[in-house]
Amino acid sequence: MSISSPVPVLQGDKGTELRSDGEELLLRRPDAELRIPLAAIARVRAERRDVAVELTAPAGVEPTVYRVTDVSAAAAGVFADAVNATLPERAAAEETIDGSTLVVTRSLVIGDDEDEVDENQVQVGLLSYASWLKYAGCAVAAVLAVAVGVLDGDWSRAVATLLLGAAGAWVTYVAAMMCAMVWRDWYLPRYGITVDGQQVFREDDGDTVQAFTATDGVTRHIHGHNKGKTVRIAYHPKNPANALACTSTGDKVLMLVVTLVVTAAAGFMDYGTYLLVLPAFTG
Repeated sequence: MSISSPVPVLQGDKGTELRSDGEELLLRRPDAELRIPLAAIARVRAERRDVAVELTAPAGVEPTVYRVTDVSAAAAGVFADAVNATLPERAAAEETIDGSTLVVTRSLVIGDDEDEVDENQVQVGLLSYASWLKYAGCAVAAVLAVAVGVLDGDWSRAVATLLLGAAGAWVTYVAAMMCAMVWRDWYLPRYGITVDGQQVFREDDGDTVQAFTATDGVTRHIHGHNKGKTVRIAYHPKNPANALACTSTGDKVLMLVVTLVVTAAAGFMDYGTYLLVLPAFTG
């Protein structure tokens, strides 16, 4: 049964919002949006200025609870009563499901959905599907290892080829990703648009979620560690979703040095694989 009567929207601490949306509740945080079907809810509790949405759970399983704190006490009571009155009735013999499996979560933080690539987006650096290259490199290492074992009959060198080649493929991929990050750190602040981010959420580990509004009028969120200072965000003018939190010069230099070290290690590993394979095709 959906919620049809007017139900208050709860505005909580740190930019959290809880509202009814037909046959589900919509819990929106600065970093994520959760859609909670009514069928997944056991009850909603109003605890003064806090609201707890307790999900269903089988016997012996600790139920998942979502909390929204620092809301209006009056609105919390009205909200809880309205939602509880519309929860579906469950027969006594009906098996209780784990409500957390019905919750749909969508990240609102840029970079959390790297596997989703819009073909119309302007990319700066390597495309996210480049991650498949590391698997291709491992497959090539396996083929070369078999070739070494068959052509030379030296299976100990074949195993070495497989291990070094696969490791080299992974390290090469990491080096490529780090090079792309260094390039974006240089490119976006110079050729993109830089704005000040507004902190909307602080995590327990000290990281923060910053909000910024781009020229298209859409407000987006991005991770950043402000350390008490304003986080500056640079984004591509033709693709505002391509954004990053600007770092200090010292952090950029450190990132460049680490990238060079990793790239050199990848080069040595790939060259070592080449030396292991070469005799099988030349002798």
